[in-house]
Amino acid sequence: MATIGITIPETVWSARSERFYTQVLHGLEDTAISRGHTVLSQVTGSRAEELETMRRWAEHGSVDVVILKDLLEEDDLPGQVRALGLPFVVIADERQHEVSAVTVDNLGTMRRLLEALYSRGHRAIGHVGGPAHLLHSRWRCEAHRQFAEERDLPVLCAEGDYTTDSGATATQALLDGPQRPSVIVYDNDAMAIAGAGRVLTTGLRVPQDLSIVAWDDSAACQTHTPPLAVLEHRPHQLGIDLARTALALLEEPGTPVRLAHEVPRLLPRGTLTDRPAPA
Repeated sequence: MATIGITIPETVWSARSERFYTQVLHGLEDTAISRGHTVLSQVTGSRAEELETMRRWAEHGSVDVVILKDLLEEDDLPGQVRALGLPFVVIADERQHEVSAVTVDNLGTMRRLLEALYSRGHRAIGHVGGPAHLLHSRWRCEAHRQFAEERDLPVLCAEGDYTTDSGATATQALLDGPQRPSVIVYDNDAMAIAGAGRVLTTGLRVPQDLSIVAWDDSAACQTHTPPLAVLEHRPHQLGIDLARTALALLEEPGTPVRLAHEVPRLLPRGTLTDRPAPA
């Protein structure tokens, strides 16, 4: 029997992203337990606390493999975990080739979303990204900028930190900019919901005056008035993919294991409307 370890950032509770991590954990546990294994999770408040948790796990032999996520540029966490003697699987972008991972195509997903919005007539597409020090946030922003520049569209970007306050502040920055977006894409559900609220306080209507799209779904998105358009990520399947990859790595420790997670599709709910395409 093997044990898979995963740390959960304390900030997910304030950022209202707990549904995502809950579903990932369910997928991880469902797959591991069905194969006779277990999962050990721990909420941590910082990167130092995350590493200390893994150090304790390694010292006591509590886990056989761990899940890493939200890596930074030139992040030394994989090397530190490797030095502890713990095998690991990373939730990684497909451009990160050096580790065992379940890969997500951040650039391709963003481009497909932008193409869908462009096909609906949107030519002023705003983006509220996550913290720039996170690689996946940076790559989504790069994809947005490249898409806009290729089509001679305005580059309308603002940075948040996944919290509701940052979503509202970034939205106001875009609304106060030289060109008001016709649609804004947010890197998570919490910022999108706060952004929709800020738009309404200005007297604009959602979606008649400005459309809203969230990168991930949640119960709050579904019950929002109107329901938020989202990318249909499947966090439960991500948990399943992580468990399969981790267990495959334990079976063949010297062989890197990589599994591509499916690309999400756009769910065009009530906060998204078409714009007349320019002549």
